[in-house]
Amino acid sequence: MLEVWSEIADAVVKGAQQAGYRYLDYNAGDLIGVSYLQAHTRKGHRATGGNAYLKDVIHRPNLHILTRSWVTKVLIDPKTKQATGVRFVNGRRSYTVWASREVILSAGAFESAKLLMLSGVGPAKHLQKHDIKVIQNSPVGKQVTEHGGVFGPVFIIHNDPDGLHSLEQLASISEITKFRSGRGPMTSNSVETLMYIKSPVAEDPDPEIPDVEIMQAFITFGFDSSPSTKFAYQLSDEVDEEYFRPLNNMRAFMYLPMLLRARARGKLRLKSTNPFHHPEFKYQYFEDERDVDALVYGILHAINVTSQPAFEHLGVELYAKKVPGCENFKFNTLEYWRCHVRTLTATFQHQVATCKMGPAKDPEAVVDHRLRVHGITGLRVADVGNHSRIANRPH
Repeated sequence: MLEVWSEIADAVVKGAQQAGYRYLDYNAGDLIGVSYLQAHTRKGHRATGGNAYLKDVIHRPNLHILTRSWVTKVLIDPKTKQATGVRFVNGRRSYTVWASREVILSAGAFESAKLLMLSGVGPAKHLQKHDIKVIQNSPVGKQVTEHGGVFGPVFIIHNDPDGLHSLEQLASISEITKFRSGRGPMTSNSVETLMYIKSPVAEDPDPEIPDVEIMQAFITFGFDSSPSTKFAYQLSDEVDEEYFRPLNNMRAFMYLPMLLRARARGKLRLKSTNPFHHPEFKYQYFEDERDVDALVYGILHAINVTSQPAFEHLGVELYAKKVPGCENFKFNTLEYWRCHVRTLTATFQHQVATCKMGPAKDPEAVVDHRLRVHGITGLRVADVGNHSRIANRPH
């Protein structure tokens, strides 16, 4: 659980309950309702696998951690199909490490799949296109699923509870002091609460299984005017200037509805044989209209929650600026919100299934139930790339 949250978060939790949803512990089997975000933090700082586990074992003689290193290839004997080691670059020098037993890839859904293909394990035609010798024809990257979503709706706060208008304010001595002691807004990742709801287009017949998660962030993109924000979320210049820039120096917050069971599927392919090039990710977010409908339902739900008495003391107002490209639709109608979803589409970087787990007879499977790569000895993939289905409640 976050150790600090804003008055906005309190209003969301109370407002959702006033709208008929119960407070839940979403990691204890409860599925439909509202909750504060449960985060991996300690005293306001992120708790990662590294600082939670590695620091206690870092001096073990059989453990070597090398940072700022980039693996470029898994070495596989083409005759025996045995993984024998890896090649990596550190400080502009190339090194080879030989494996006494196994090689385990854990580079994430994109990079593990890329490394397999660069090493000769992947769709044969695609590898041949890049003049890569095929060691094992495998459906690497043929399937990608993720939690697509949308940025918004946005609400303006007229009765400002904390005076937070811009990122520059957090550079003050007082805020830095708060952060160092585990207090203040800098201890938050901006998302504070979660709502789990079931839309009318959900396919699962169980009424307790949600298909939309709605995150509440205590700020908007107007809070941070730096180029890095625009780049990180792939905001066009037009959307950034016309939709989010007017929110500069205004107290506002936004919701982030997200699909839990998106129907779309994508593909991952190599851009080149350069190991420093990221792979190409193609994903048709809304090839099924029901995904749009589910997110629109999430937007309307967020608006309903924010209209509850719990928000009255904040003086909230729905931000009525139309997203560029949706000017011809009447604001706050189904048609407008459908356009909004297609224009302010969001990725939350939850991609899975590039190295899907399954039995050898499964034409989409790359690894087996023990994470071993089909057709290759001594090679495993241990990351979210092997998930055959995306998690229903990722937070």
